[in-house]
Amino acid sequence: MSQIKTIVIAGGTHGNELTGVKLYSKWAADNHYYKHACPSAKIELVHTNIEATQVCRRYVDLDLNRSFANRLLALENPSAYEIRRAKELNDRFGPKGENTKTDLIIDVHNTTSSMGVCLILSTRDPFTMRASAELVHEFPNCFIYYQPEERGESPYFGTIAKADICLEIGAQPHGTLDASLFAETEKIVLRYLEMAEEWNQGILQKKPKKTVDVYTQYKDIDYPRDKFGEIRGMVHPNLQNGDYKEVKSSDPIFISFDGKDIPNEEDKSVWPIFINESAYYEKKLAMSLTLKTTEEW
Repeated sequence: MSQIKTIVIAGGTHGNELTGVKLYSKWAADNHYYKHACPSAKIELVHTNIEATQVCRRYVDLDLNRSFANRLLALENPSAYEIRRAKELNDRFGPKGENTKTDLIIDVHNTTSSMGVCLILSTRDPFTMRASAELVHEFPNCFIYYQPEERGESPYFGTIAKADICLEIGAQPHGTLDASLFAETEKIVLRYLEMAEEWNQGILQKKPKKTVDVYTQYKDIDYPRDKFGEIRGMVHPNLQNGDYKEVKSSDPIFISFDGKDIPNEEDKSVWPIFINESAYYEKKLAMSLTLKTTEEW
């Protein structure tokens, strides 16, 4: 993007992830909190999953952040609330694809995993890369997770824009607030807006690139299960709360209920994230394995 003209700040895509919900509420009540940060762009706020927030649940019928693939947006008269809501949001901020009205979406989430402030990028967009690299150097609790997505079939809300950043903030139990994480999240979202202004003024592009660690999606793995599909092992104590920690080949990654180590089966080192995320038990996802590189962004 040569210019970032439209920015959407989203909270409550999952209704029980309250940092984004309350950031939306605070900023929607008084725009002086954010309007000054990027005057050259139109900034819109959205509370994405209103009905799920009202009952403090992740979703009502279906996961809203798995509802934005083109095939789902094309459904006529869907019965699920989240599919209907996805279509509304796509009509308002899209339509998804090259004719979208939105340049940038910043979608604020919480995770029960110990991921600090995880900056998730779905494409190697020049602005999101440069801005995220700056933030990693400004905030020691920030990490970059690159999760490449084919935007048309990607189910995530952010992919209806030209570029997106998903913030995963944790560890934080769902349905709760954490004052320190809220304050840090607000600062980081404001910094993204300030850097969007720098980008529009041609300033950010001229700054020296930064060396950053990049954790790139490799594969998702499930918990060990028996022949009936029941979980037969847990995240190993050495790995619990160890997001971004290197796990070498044959290092223990799970432990059975009778205390036997279950090793990493990969033939190389991996760096797990989203370790033991409570919302992912239903998705049969124990953690996401990443590969770590050091890059100039």
